[in-house]
Amino acid sequence: MRGRPFLIGALVLLAAVGASTVAWAGNDFGARPYFRLGLGRSLFLSPDSGPLHIISPSGQPLADVTVGWDLSKYWGVEFSVDYDKTDLTSPSLGTLGDFSTIAGIAAIRLRYPSPSGRFVPYAILGGGYGLGDFSGRKNFTYPVGGRGWSPVGVVGVGGEYFVYRNIAMGLEARDFFAFSPDLTVAGMKQAVNADAIGLLASMRVYIDSPGTGPKGFTKNLPPAMDSDKFRPYVVVRGGQAVFTNTSKLSGNGITIDSTSGPLLSGAFGANFSRYWGGELAFEYTRSQLRTPGGYKITGYPVWTMLALIRLRYPMVEDRVVPYLIFGGGAGWAETGDRDVPKSEINFVSSQQKTFVGAAGVGLDYFLQDNVALNFEIRDTFGFQTDVSLNGVPLKLDPSFVSFTGGIRVFFD
Repeated sequence: MRGRPFLIGALVLLAAVGASTVAWAGNDFGARPYFRLGLGRSLFLSPDSGPLHIISPSGQPLADVTVGWDLSKYWGVEFSVDYDKTDLTSPSLGTLGDFSTIAGIAAIRLRYPSPSGRFVPYAILGGGYGLGDFSGRKNFTYPVGGRGWSPVGVVGVGGEYFVYRNIAMGLEARDFFAFSPDLTVAGMKQAVNADAIGLLASMRVYIDSPGTGPKGFTKNLPPAMDSDKFRPYVVVRGGQAVFTNTSKLSGNGITIDSTSGPLLSGAFGANFSRYWGGELAFEYTRSQLRTPGGYKITGYPVWTMLALIRLRYPMVEDRVVPYLIFGGGAGWAETGDRDVPKSEINFVSSQQKTFVGAAGVGLDYFLQDNVALNFEIRDTFGFQTDVSLNGVPLKLDPSFVSFTGGIRVFFD
């Protein structure tokens, strides 16, 4: 139960702050659909409770995607997926490999808006199912592996502050409890205590057009269309990449799987006028490297940071905006989780950075004045890294075409 009492105290504090918040226009409430994106860290509550120890805080960010509906001023329902990744260790052998968790949760959200409606403390209570997965081996001598499912409960508190009519930035603490997935250790099932406190910063975006609130939210909404003015934005997308030069090597040796794992993409930018803008964009994905015979060697993560120009042409009453995008920047690639020990396949690759170019096309479809669905196809080219296999140096070209979809949110 370590760490859980602070959730109760946090809820009391949020209610007190909310009661003292000054007035702000936008105090109408009704049924309002939303989505939320969160990013943070997990603090595992019993990291050393078994023979397998969990590194806490988590080694990589906790990511949360939520969709929901405020059904009234005081309550609503939501469905979330939370992904986390850290390391499993042994007291005698050190790091064994990666341990990832993914939990699907259905929850009730109880809200208590301040008199202004601008600050909203809330509590959540729900449950679902979670998966624990030994997802990447770093020690090949210890017999551990597999994955297991387990029920998981969630209780939490949070607070959010509306920076725009339908955009709220927030902080949340959620407690994942009764989460004990099984892994296989020396041929036997071994439960891992994955209970954790997740600490998240989030952005909640309401899609008011299909809502049922009073006229302040749904009957007098600005039209769902683009604008000629300066408009900063953030865009978040997901999708997949296709590697375009899977056999482009300086000699026979290594191949890249043509299709990537999940690809994550995001950007911060602005429309400078009706027809053009610019952004700083990020993409991350990973492929699999194989021997000429098709045997797995290692995962191969790649990511980019790009400065891009966006040429736009609004049409259909400015609700549909096709665009061209191009630019360049830096690309990184490195060895991921090995599938075989180095003693069997002597593959060597360090993290490397190279210049890459990018060009593509996209489409925005405005759901309302400051929220647009986004679809983009982008070619990232000129990617080249140095690797070696059994002492033979090789050139690898992990250039790729990404296919992504997501949401663009404007702040103006």
